[in-house]
Order: sequence, then C-alpha cells, then structure tokens
Amino acid sequence: MKSVIYKLFINNPLQKLLALGFAITIWIFAPAPDKKDLTEIQFFVPVSYVNLPKNLEIISDPLRSVSVSVEIPSNEIQKAHPSLFQASIDLEDATPGKLTFALNRSIVTVQDSINVQITHVSPSSMDLVFEDIVERTVPIKPVFVGEPSKGYVLEKVTMEPEAVTISGPKTAMGKIEQLETKTINIENVDSHLELLVQVSLPKGVSVIEPKQEYYTAKIRIGSEPMDIRFIDIPIGIVNQTYVTRINPRRFNVLLRGPRSLMEKLNKRDVQAFIDLEGLKPGEYKVEAPTVRIRPEIHIKKIWPPIDIWVKKQRVD
Repeated sequence: MKSVIYKLFINNPLQKLLALGFAITIWIFAPAPDKKDLTEIQFFVPVSYVNLPKNLEIISDPLRSVSVSVEIPSNEIQKAHPSLFQASIDLEDATPGKLTFALNRSIVTVQDSINVQITHVSPSSMDLVFEDIVERTVPIKPVFVGEPSKGYVLEKVTMEPEAVTISGPKTAMGKIEQLETKTINIENVDSHLELLVQVSLPKGVSVIEPKQEYYTAKIRIGSEPMDIRFIDIPIGIVNQTYVTRINPRRFNVLLRGPRSLMEKLNKRDVQAFIDLEGLKPGEYKVEAPTVRIRPEIHIKKIWPPIDIWVKKQRVD
C-alpha cells in the first residue's frame, strides 16, 4: 500500500504540481455560492418622457434607451424580457434652458409578473435643453423642378391657403420666413394645373392652422413672351373741332406678348389715335398716342413724341 501511495506522488511530479496549482487557483477565484442563487442580467430599456409643459419643447437629443442591470433568480431567467421594463422621465418641473436629470432605479418600473432587483442604471444622468414654444403666421412658397414645354412659361402660382400658422421652439421659429412645399414637377407642362401638395416642416415645427395634410397649388402656364417692333404706324385723330396739324403723323412701337399671339400679329392690328377733345387753339406735345391692342399684349415703348398745333380755324 505504501508503495502505491509513494508511486502516486513520485511518478510525474511536475504534472501533479501543475494540477494542484490549477485546482487552488480555481478555488480562490471561484465566486462564493449565492444564497438566493441569483443571476445578473443587463437590458436596454426604452425611455419615455411624460408631463412636458405645453409651452416648452425639447431641442436637444434625448436618450432613447438606458442600460438597466437586474438580479433575478436563476430559475426565472426564462421569464425575463426587456418588454417587462419601462423607464420614464417626469418633465413636469421643466423650465427654459439646460437641465440635468438623475437616472437611477426610481425611473424604472417592472411588471409584477417577474421577480427582479434593479441594481444599476446607466448612464447615471442626462442633460436636456428646453425652449419656449412660439407661434407665427408665414406664407407658403411653392418649389418647382423642371421646365414647361418649349414655348411656354410659368406665369403665376396661387396657394390655397396662402399662409399658415405654425408653432415651434423660439430659436427655430426665428429663422423661418416661409414654408416651402414639397417639390412640384412642371417638366414639359403646357397647360394650367391644380395640384395637392405637402409642405416641408423644420424639425420641431408643426402647423397649427389650418392643420391639413395637403394644400392646393393653382399653377398657370402661359405662352413664352415675345417682343415685336412695328415702324411707321399711322396716327388717327378723333374729336376734332379745330383745324389741327400733328407731326409726325406716324409712330413706332415695341410690343411684348405671348408668342402664340405675337407670331400672328401684324401692323394693321395696332390702331392708334390722338383725342383732341377739349384742346383749344395752341401748341401741344404728347409723348404717345392712344394705342388699341389686345389686353394680353402690353406696350414696352413708343417713340417719337408728337407735336400738335391746333389752329383757330374751326373744322367745317
């Protein structure tokens, strides 16, 4: 028996010493048995914010979740799920400016269906910045992309409503002069349009009145403008009481109008006259005669000025 024991300790002494060392190390660093047999688990729990005063807005980026460590009996681990935990920050006492909120076990609630002990919440605090909410009424500006068909132009756009009342943080609202619409495509358009469009809202800004998803854009598409000059157009005389002489008897004019009309226009379509009613004998100078032409066409320039001599001799 002694020889067996002797061989047991003497044979392979190095391996036996190493094995003994490993056994002692494991015994030293092994955790002591937990009386309750608890296991620690870590969850990421979503954060909700409650009781925010109606006159305030959070302008910093709040935490979306916090890390929560809990101890749970080992035999209930299978019941543990992040959906059973909820973190809530009460903002009832918030005021404008930067505020620090403590994040501890008190902000976390757990459903009764699980038996856990909250041990740690991370991070331990959070800064939030609050600003007063203000209101303003601003116009709606339509934003376009593309060009109408060749020979056509964007003439006019009317928004209904033309303006809206918006609210948001004071700093952001101070930079807003108008609300722009989502992009309106007018590529190759050759007729009037009426579209429902949305507006682009800056972060934290909302529409108060009228609060609707879509706004009406009435878009007028017209023919591209074109200039035409006519030379030596005769001038007529109306309401003549006295013998009258005018110089020159013809004038020149520069006209602008839609291409679709201007390409068909000729000199005979431009009628001009000088009204002598009320003019007593004497000398007069007028800058331009009265010109009759379609209302879609406007006069850019008339020249030269006209001299008028009204004599004392009445017209028979």
